[in-house]
Amino acid sequence: MKKTIEIAGYTALPLNLPSTGAFNTPATHYLYLRQHEPRIPDADTPRSLFLVNIPIDTTETHIRHLFGTQLSAGRVERVEFEAARTGKKHDAAQLALVQGTNVAKSKKRKRVTADELENRLDNISLPPTWDRQLQRSGSHAVVVFVDKASMEASMKAAKKAARKSTTITWGEGIADRIPSLGLHRYVYHQRACYPPRAELLRAVNEYMTVFAEVSEARKREAARRAAEPDEDGFIAVTSGPRLTSAAGEEEAKRLIEKQKKQTEGFGDFYRFQSREKRKERQIDLLKKFDEDKKRLEELKMRKGKIRPE
Repeated sequence: MKKTIEIAGYTALPLNLPSTGAFNTPATHYLYLRQHEPRIPDADTPRSLFLVNIPIDTTETHIRHLFGTQLSAGRVERVEFEAARTGKKHDAAQLALVQGTNVAKSKKRKRVTADELENRLDNISLPPTWDRQLQRSGSHAVVVFVDKASMEASMKAAKKAARKSTTITWGEGIADRIPSLGLHRYVYHQRACYPPRAELLRAVNEYMTVFAEVSEARKREAARRAAEPDEDGFIAVTSGPRLTSAAGEEEAKRLIEKQKKQTEGFGDFYRFQSREKRKERQIDLLKKFDEDKKRLEELKMRKGKIRPE
């Protein structure tokens, strides 16, 4: 009886890569797997497997077929590929393909925040130009099963297949569900680079509609925050347009000049204002008197010393 090949705690599962038009000789690819043990475990960790060195053409359909049909071990709930876990966006067509479902938009209206709307903006993109997403060579993935029993059964079946050197042909039986690679892939890419005008308009209109909703949501949130009392229980009362980025610099100057004109004529309304103005006039007169007096003294000093030519 052969022993299971293990490297650093990983079980090495040999996969037979079928021949292609460019390479007629089949090859053996080793898939390494173990129970998922992240630094920060979550609720899905006990029912997850960690896969390393997945083939570059791996999709969620491949993983589901491997564990559910070829190993006949357990049901897969979802697969988290390295590109998705590191924040890279998957192509829209790839997501629809590997998930095997069409995400329908809910028609039920609900209250959404501006942040949620901005997330919708990130998900709106132009029509995809590739029919499937390829994985980076040597990348990893996390396979989440429906329960812990399915995970344990899948791990046990993988060890048994590795020990008995069971021939597992990668992607056997699902070729009709996966877009083919090679020339077909690049012909599709060449055509998809020039999408129909209607699809472009749909994507642009959807983006601009959500963008307008984000702007309105931001305004509503700002108005709601302005109506909330501060730490001392006071509410700031404002009137008229706000002189912020919403109003241009010219509009701000115009409003300031208008306010100055409106306040003209009310300077002497109170008695203390009249007294202050009289004091200011007296001070100005005294300053002018002192200046004239100094100028007259200078003229007297220079009298008779300057001779006209």
